[in-house]
Amino acid sequence: MFRRPRRTLLAALLVSLLSLLWAFASWAGASHEGSAFLPSTVDPAVPIVDALVPIPTLAGGDRMPASGATIASEFVVVPPGARSAHHAAPEPPTVYASHYVSPPPYESVSYQPRRSSYHGVSQWHPVTQLHAGFLDPDGPATSGFDLGFRGGHEIDQIFQIGVGLDWRTKSGGQEQLLQSSVGPGGQAIQTQLPISHFSSNLLPVMAYFQLSGPTRRITPYVGIAGTWEVLFLQADDYTTGQRFDATYNGFGWQAWGGVGLRLAGRTKLVAEVFMNQATLGRDLYDPYYGLPVRETISADGIGARYGVSWSF
Repeated sequence: MFRRPRRTLLAALLVSLLSLLWAFASWAGASHEGSAFLPSTVDPAVPIVDALVPIPTLAGGDRMPASGATIASEFVVVPPGARSAHHAAPEPPTVYASHYVSPPPYESVSYQPRRSSYHGVSQWHPVTQLHAGFLDPDGPATSGFDLGFRGGHEIDQIFQIGVGLDWRTKSGGQEQLLQSSVGPGGQAIQTQLPISHFSSNLLPVMAYFQLSGPTRRITPYVGIAGTWEVLFLQADDYTTGQRFDATYNGFGWQAWGGVGLRLAGRTKLVAEVFMNQATLGRDLYDPYYGLPVRETISADGIGARYGVSWSF
């Protein structure tokens, strides 16, 4: 009863198995023949040449077979017949088309400019000078002690600009000798009567400009300044009881030249000669003439100053 169905079922299974084997063989043959990357017959003894690596050539343009090469990129396709062409044109320079290929080492070298001592931006340094000396005015007047300072900025160790103040002072008087005697131990004792006394104080306030030479152990320099000067004069006559008190002022100028001896860093000893030129005056009312009058006094003179200069 079941013999015919069994035979029929076995025949159907056999036919299905043969159909599957035939379809698989047809598919495998079609896949090998239609590949654009692999030849139809693959010889395991012949290596696959990388499309990105230049193929060495023999004399006459014949190419040498590459060994051990691997494909560097799956995006580069070699045209058919390019590997076997004879007497071909010279290969162009190798182009690295894949990020898997490392760049040559010289691509990481960067240009570094040579160091130079020149600074594109000017260097400004605060500078200060303290000095002392003397000023000898023109005419019969005696010289007086001078003390002052200058402060400003030094630009590239060549130029200086800033402000300053000087104080020239002197005083004196007259005395009358009354008697002279010898004291204990043979010391001479004199008794004097003051007759008069005076004091003179000149204050030049300046804005200056100074030019220095090359920075060396000894550096010469010259300077010039515009000044506003005030002179205070006071005098007392003890015999008559009269008192004189006047203030004179006016514009003037100073010029100087000197040398600086470098000690350490930016500290220098300085010595300079200078000239002061100014005519000072005051206005007052003269009761004798009944008119306003103007008194003037000369503050011209020459002098010398010595001190120290430093900057930061």
